Amino acid sequence: MLSTTRIVISTLAVFLMSLCDVSPAFAQGTTGIQQVPMGGAVDVTMPLYKSRIISVAQPTGRVAVGNPDVADIVVISPTQLYVLAKDIGTTNMLFWGRDGRLLGSVNLEVAHDLEGLKAKLHQLLPDEPIEIYSAQRNIVLKGRASNVMAMNAAVRIAEGYLAQIQTAKKTQQFEQQKQAMTLAAPAGGKRGTESEKEDQAVGSVINLIEIAGAQQVMLSVKVAEIQRTELKRMNANLTALWMGSDGNFGISNGGGIMNSDGSFLPNPLKIINQGFFGAFIDDDFKLTMALDVAKENGLAKILAEPTLATLTGQEAEFLSGGEFPVPVPQGGTFGGITVEFKPYGVGLKFLPVVLSDGRINLKVNVSVSELAGDSSIVLSSSDVSTSMFVPSLRRRSASATVELGDGQSMGLAGLLDDKLRESVTKFPGLGDIPVLGALFRSNDYQKGQTELVIMVTPHLAKPVAAGSVKLPTDAFVEPNDVDFYLMGRTEGKAKATSGGHQVN
Repeated sequence: MLSTTRIVISTLAVFLMSLCDVSPAFAQGTTGIQQVPMGGAVDVTMPLYKSRIISVAQPTGRVAVGNPDVADIVVISPTQLYVLAKDIGTTNMLFWGRDGRLLGSVNLEVAHDLEGLKAKLHQLLPDEPIEIYSAQRNIVLKGRASNVMAMNAAVRIAEGYLAQIQTAKKTQQFEQQKQAMTLAAPAGGKRGTESEKEDQAVGSVINLIEIAGAQQVMLSVKVAEIQRTELKRMNANLTALWMGSDGNFGISNGGGIMNSDGSFLPNPLKIINQGFFGAFIDDDFKLTMALDVAKENGLAKILAEPTLATLTGQEAEFLSGGEFPVPVPQGGTFGGITVEFKPYGVGLKFLPVVLSDGRINLKVNVSVSELAGDSSIVLSSSDVSTSMFVPSLRRRSASATVELGDGQSMGLAGLLDDKLRESVTKFPGLGDIPVLGALFRSNDYQKGQTELVIMVTPHLAKPVAAGSVKLPTDAFVEPNDVDFYLMGRTEGKAKATSGGHQVN
């Protein structure tokens, strides 16, 4: 049915062109006329969806195409044939004369229209020497681009070219199916289909382009943090008891207990950190007093300078710290607990892209975390006699995308956090008395200030000679017995050098 349909279409085309007196100039936009010698064979390469005129020495009586899905052929005159490339692949065409003799053959290869793609790349990227090749259904890009942006642009243009081919193939298949459905089948037969061949893969872009210039990026990050804390505290613990023959009377600013005999027993003296205490006891009067007075100043400094290098377009990751266990309950019939480890410390992730003018586009993620005990929890189970301590994390992080030149720095994040908390606990009335009221109240004053700055500095990195790099362990000298036992040294003395060599 497929061959019958094509013969009918070809016959109608020849009949219509003969009525309109179509000449060889009919094939506008063709790439020329290909001559086939008498009894010979020629090799022809055609771009996809382009056409060409094939000329033979004698009038043809019959033609045949090995793979009709690759190319179509229409006889436009006794000695000229119109060939249209339909799909990527190879096939052959045979021509017979009216006396039945073989006039010649054509070995046809249909490939991508590389000239059109080359012209488009040269128009959009005139300074990039990118070569284009065709490998079966794939397009191969090769050459040396000046930067990653130009390479990505070339790849996207080639991918768009393949997407256009895929759209054209789908449209062609739809028209073929529509035409096949409109052709009535012979009585008792089935409707003809143009082709039952499934759509083949359009292909992909194979990128073999190299990037010119220095394409290794080294990122230096500085995380500087200062934490200042100030604490002032005054807590009074006062207990006074008057004992008489008719009863007892007392006052307390720290608590106490009543004995079974009716006497009052004050709490023991308690001083949290710093302070002074005193006591006075006689037969009728008891007085105990403890005064906790403290002032505390704290200072913490965090300075981290991670440095990491990677190729342009490749993500790099760095972590200096550790991991702490976190229990995770498991469901099911038997239950149970598994342990997962969470990282903490100084972490750095960045993705660099070197641009054409030597500038560097950076996607950076910096985090600084440390273990904190103020929000920790303790997990215990009634089934077992063990408990698990899960610490909390104090974390500062920043994520951004910046564009810098080689050696330029930029503040990625900054933080100024100022906290103040004051609290007063007092005995009503007595705590408001000047001077003496301090014995009946407790004051707490806490102030915290945090300053944090994160700086990033990218560099175009190049390899260096191994001898020019100094390691932190190069200057370490192991102590001998005299240095360690007698002199108490943890490091030995370096020996003198002469001419760059160590002197024994």
